[in-house]
Amino acid sequence: MIKDILYFMTLLVTVICTGTLTACTDDDPASEVSEPKTWHEVKVALVLPMSDGQDQNWEQTIELFQSNASTAFATLEDGIKLTFEWYDEDTDDMEALAEKLAARTDLACVIGGVWSSRASILVEPLVKAKKPFFTLATAEQFVRGYSSGGYLWAMTETDITQCEVLIAKAIYYGASSVALLADSDDPYGLTFTDWFPFQATEMGVENLGTFSDPAEAVACGAEYLICVASDTPMLMATLQAKEAREKQGLSVPRLLFSDSGYQADVLATVGDLGEGLEGVAYGADPQSGFDVTYELIFGSLPTSGCSQVYDACLLTLYASYWQLLHGSSTLEQALREVVTGEDKLPGSWMKIDMQLAARSYAAGGHPKISGASGSLEFDSRVFTNVLCTNYINYRIYNGKYIILDYNTTDGSKRSDATLAGWTWKASQMQDFDDTTTLDYPELAENWAIVIAASQGYVNYRFQADALAMYQLLRANGYDDDHIILIIEDDLVSDERNAAQPGEIRNSANGDNLYHDLEIDYNLSKLTPDDFGNILAGKASESLPAVIEATANDNVLVFWSGHGAPEGLAWGNTTWPHASIRPYAEQATFRKMLWLVEACYSGNVGVALDGVPGLLCITAANTEETSKADNFSTELGVWMSNRFTITLLEQIEANPSIALRDLYYRLFLSTIGSHVTVYNEPEYGSLYTNTFAEFLMGDVS
Repeated sequence: MIKDILYFMTLLVTVICTGTLTACTDDDPASEVSEPKTWHEVKVALVLPMSDGQDQNWEQTIELFQSNASTAFATLEDGIKLTFEWYDEDTDDMEALAEKLAARTDLACVIGGVWSSRASILVEPLVKAKKPFFTLATAEQFVRGYSSGGYLWAMTETDITQCEVLIAKAIYYGASSVALLADSDDPYGLTFTDWFPFQATEMGVENLGTFSDPAEAVACGAEYLICVASDTPMLMATLQAKEAREKQGLSVPRLLFSDSGYQADVLATVGDLGEGLEGVAYGADPQSGFDVTYELIFGSLPTSGCSQVYDACLLTLYASYWQLLHGSSTLEQALREVVTGEDKLPGSWMKIDMQLAARSYAAGGHPKISGASGSLEFDSRVFTNVLCTNYINYRIYNGKYIILDYNTTDGSKRSDATLAGWTWKASQMQDFDDTTTLDYPELAENWAIVIAASQGYVNYRFQADALAMYQLLRANGYDDDHIILIIEDDLVSDERNAAQPGEIRNSANGDNLYHDLEIDYNLSKLTPDDFGNILAGKASESLPAVIEATANDNVLVFWSGHGAPEGLAWGNTTWPHASIRPYAEQATFRKMLWLVEACYSGNVGVALDGVPGLLCITAANTEETSKADNFSTELGVWMSNRFTITLLEQIEANPSIALRDLYYRLFLSTIGSHVTVYNEPEYGSLYTNTFAEFLMGDVS
């Protein structure tokens, strides 16, 4: 009790020191209140949701910042004064606003984009205009996609980490089964749907599925339901579905909401139905005293994002001052200097420390900065994501938010280009029998089908990967008569490919893959059954090119495209997984190897299980999505997929690699999904079988 009283008194003194103009002692720097001789105005745009009471939280956050910043440059020759322009994320036209703000030469930076769907609209014009964009959005896809430009500054780790914390919280409460409610059509929900199955497997808890409908989710039978509401109406629908089942005397899971449940508009909307609502959200560092200071000054806790907005302002203030002192530096370069400070003198969000930091900069120092949200260290290669995020466990009690406890991620393990959790490594590896010996006839020839089953510019990566595999096979002895290449071939003529006319690459600095091609079929001219007949060697007038393998020939199938739990995408249609098997059984071959780059591709392996002489290696298991990689800001698309990048690298480095070693390296390097091998007992030892069997010529 005494310790708690002393702690509260310490925080109260902090409030007095930081929230008002009253100094703690006569020796305190804050007591030397004066005006710098010259003020330098820096304009900042704030793009934040302002409806249903949210405006008050942001305005109070900026009020607190301006109060503390007012004395930061007292006694110095020059001072920085941030002036703010307000825009409503809920009502403004984001596309028009993005173009407008990007074109403004008088605007230093933009802070905001709480919702990932809106931040995704803002980011591209701002990054292309080289205007720093501090975002609170946490969708992994666009944060990782725009990291290479150097102008996106994510003030929290991505939802990869938040998903991890939510599952860990359920396990801490004793959960043995979990499920997810999220909208994968929304960028915010997509990160959770992408990573939840993978993380549940890694963390050893049973995954009972991913749902987009609240009524189905609360009836799934899981002990805990992770609820990722894309908006407040979806959150409300979830609470109503839970209440409806409870009134019927039916069991319901315990609900754990993401940060979308910790917003001012939630309190204004859910009413009594929200009593007891619990979840996890990114927030302030409890040791900073920001939450207590804010509550004592304004009478309520700050909601999700307030400390991050404060810290974005703080970084802009310090970087603008660094830029002023060092002349030629851009704001983006100055930001990198500010977040890499090493001097022991701390420069935090509090008024006194802000003045000490400003004095340190003026004297040529390089202070280590912390903020209201905690350590402001960013990944050391691309400076996109803060490395450590404080997550609060919140609950609604008597119509107000209370904080139950805190979870802090360990940034010390994520120091180099981590993009906030993207470096998750899979650990649940398969074991294989190294003694299985099967008799095969002597190898005569090799055949291959290479297909990109998803077309259109937005799906650039699938055709790029298919062409990369095609060129690898050609470089290793295949002639065109032994490769069936199926792609839509609609990329080089697309006007959005104007930056690389007539070229297709699977990495920014990679070789042009669009040369010396013999495309056998355009995807849109075939049906899934046509593909099956090509595989089975059933030539016809409409299918002149097919696999003409004998019982002495090997067949390689490389499939790249979208996938769903129910089947592989074929353009805009779906080919059920079970429909693949009959054609594989009808095919003639010595050995057949399937390499499948698609979401939920493990279902292909399950469908082919038991076919003699066939091995299937998939980018993901039956429940997971596979992950794109190599985003091009110039082209505006993903250029490749992580599984395929690793596959190509390993084969190019060692064409004779043992299949077990290939699996091992694919497993370790494919992030966010579990590379899985199917039907190994019907194929033979992966230790003695090599990839060289599927290549031609000298591969020693």
